[in-house]
Amino acid sequence: MRAVVIGGGPAGMAAASRVRKHRPESEVVVIEKTRYVSFALCGIPYYVGGVIKSLDDLMYYPPSFFVEKRGINLELEAVAERILPGERKVVYRKGGDVRELDYDVLIVATGARSKRPPIPGLENEGVLSAHHLDEGDEIRRRVLGSRRVAIIGAGLNGMEFAENIARLGKEVHVFEYMGWPLPRGLDQDTGEVMRELLSAAGTGVKFHFGTPVREVRRSGEALKVDAGDFSVEADLVLVFTGIEPNVDLLRDAGAKIGETGAIRVDSRMRTSLDGVYAAGDNVEVINRVTGRPDWMPFAQEANKMGLVAGSNAAGKDVEFPGAVRTWTAEVFGIEVAGTGLTEAEARKKGYEVRGVVIKGRNRAHYMPGSGFLWLKLVVNDEGIVMGAQALGRGALARVNVIASLLPYKPRGRDLVFADVGYAPPLAPVWDPVVVAGRKLDPVL
Repeated sequence: MRAVVIGGGPAGMAAASRVRKHRPESEVVVIEKTRYVSFALCGIPYYVGGVIKSLDDLMYYPPSFFVEKRGINLELEAVAERILPGERKVVYRKGGDVRELDYDVLIVATGARSKRPPIPGLENEGVLSAHHLDEGDEIRRRVLGSRRVAIIGAGLNGMEFAENIARLGKEVHVFEYMGWPLPRGLDQDTGEVMRELLSAAGTGVKFHFGTPVREVRRSGEALKVDAGDFSVEADLVLVFTGIEPNVDLLRDAGAKIGETGAIRVDSRMRTSLDGVYAAGDNVEVINRVTGRPDWMPFAQEANKMGLVAGSNAAGKDVEFPGAVRTWTAEVFGIEVAGTGLTEAEARKKGYEVRGVVIKGRNRAHYMPGSGFLWLKLVVNDEGIVMGAQALGRGALARVNVIASLLPYKPRGRDLVFADVGYAPPLAPVWDPVVVAGRKLDPVL
């Protein structure tokens, strides 16, 4: 059997490795457009900021490991151009050569790509974004040669780049259309808490929330960012306003696209094309909170999808149950996390919900270093928790508890009696998860 994998990121290499494990006699070929495989894109901001010294450190394993230890053939710096499902062939380009490769099973893990907003001037030289490791080198080189950097978008990437570039002593401006940071993960109330925490942290970054960018234009040697009713000059502009699933190959081959715009797959990661699987940021999966298809471009899910796709491509029977969309970050020393639906998202989907916010301690009040943690629950009209957001040291630990419960439709009492750990230097006896649960229960 020959298995061909398009895309050497987390999903693709997880899938390739599972095929080799379950079918050791099979031939496995991975087509990857860069010179990297098994890479951690989330580490690019830390490479730009000098925390990570080499892009090679962002690979979980070097290419030689997969070739020599796992017997996987790698076609690096090769671009898949067409899938011919009727002939079971992939057409790809490597250097100046166009090649064809037959397959018995095909796994497509083409991930996501940057999505640029309709702002005039983003085509100017010196306006960049990052969604591949290869782009990390250029951004780092340009950042080091810049005095002023403007970032459009205060999502996870925008905030992480802002922190790491500011660490280098650069003047950093962040522009965000919404009035608070991380607007896809935080509601306005928790977003305003995040704004206050950023202000108290003394980041040195100039944040412009609620300030849409109107245009980016060339002004002599510099770029000028026109936003709101003012302009800022910058040597470099980075755009992080979102991503979209990279579905072109499969769509052009006739695969069905789902309601989210990503590839439709079943629970075994099978596409609508015979013998073709897909996994990672290019597919939609079931949201275990709503029971509906959703798009969840997160590394932890991509790895699991690849594991399922590869196992099934090798003849096993494994299902991917879906996910609840859990995320986290630490920016400027502030830990923040979320899971499930935000209040705004839930309302947009037609749910009647309310938000409950508590401010609790992250360890016993008498312990040195004890601080506050904000926890928000999003609750529907039946009292079922549909999402959570947390800010402060220990945010992820609390969100992980709730994320584990979300598929089972938890109510306040389920949180109250969740057997979370207690020790004075680590958590208070009345943990914020328990306190939030009590706020939902009229008796407790």
